[in-house]
Amino acid sequence: MKETDTAELSEMLNAWAEQSEKYHNGDINRDEYDKWRYNYPKYDETSGFVKVPSQEISEAILEPFKDKLKND
Repeated sequence: MKETDTAELSEMLNAWAEQSEKYHNGDINRDEYDKWRYNYPKYDETSGFVKVPSQEISEAILEPFKDKLKND
């Protein structure tokens, strides 16, 4: 296993352990814990993973600014 793979795996395991601890300590309820774990990494604020919008959504967001953007 590469060093970067090991680091990423460690981050993921730490995120899961953190959420589990929050649940067992009563900081979050069962529904919040389930939402987090069923949708990991979508709701994980500690990871570097982010959900990227689809091309269609990106284009819709940029459409009003199309005339102001430079064409390269």
